[in-house]
Amino acid sequence: MTRLPAVVCVALLGSFAAGFAAGDTIRFDFENLSGNPNRSAGDKTALLLTHDGFAALIKRTSGEKFTVWDSSGETVPAPWGAKHLSPTFNYFMDDYFVMSFSHPVAAVSIEFGDFGQDQDTAEIHAYADLDGTGDHLGSAFGFMGLSDISVDPPTLVEFAAPSGQTFSSVLFRAGANPFFQSAFMDNIVIRTDHAPAPGTLAALGLAALAGGRRRR
Repeated sequence: MTRLPAVVCVALLGSFAAGFAAGDTIRFDFENLSGNPNRSAGDKTALLLTHDGFAALIKRTSGEKFTVWDSSGETVPAPWGAKHLSPTFNYFMDDYFVMSFSHPVAAVSIEFGDFGQDQDTAEIHAYADLDGTGDHLGSAFGFMGLSDISVDPPTLVEFAAPSGQTFSSVLFRAGANPFFQSAFMDNIVIRTDHAPAPGTLAALGLAALAGGRRRR
């Protein structure tokens, strides 16, 4: 069983008082994080993102490492800045990133950029509960070009819940067999819904403690 660093669990179990309104849009672009200039050296098993009372926890379903790549000096799309989510510590792993939310959300979009010379499929799968569990609400897909992110523009994939529904987590990745995790990710945009039900924040902490466990 994969366990998160204690400091992450403590942060998750803390109070995230909602400072946003229903329907607000929250964007995570990784620019305020410390980046790793070696995109192939995984140094994280969990990443906690926060914005104005909203929290999102990113892991990999296998517990495999990942990194926030600092692309300074490289050619990437200008809107991407210099920091990007990267799974390249092990891109052969047949797993997913899983992102759990402290508050119910109505829509999520992610920009995917290819590592290079193959054609990948980007995918997002939404789940009712934390950690990629509960009812599967639906999926969204995007198809990426043959060239590297330095040549092809990012591929935007968005999933919006059916009217009146929300979800608490998504699984996402881009790649093609045998390179299942062969894309960078950036500009994750979340459209929020309403305040969390009682116990949701504590449950997020428990999901973190559960590590890579999930139900498919």
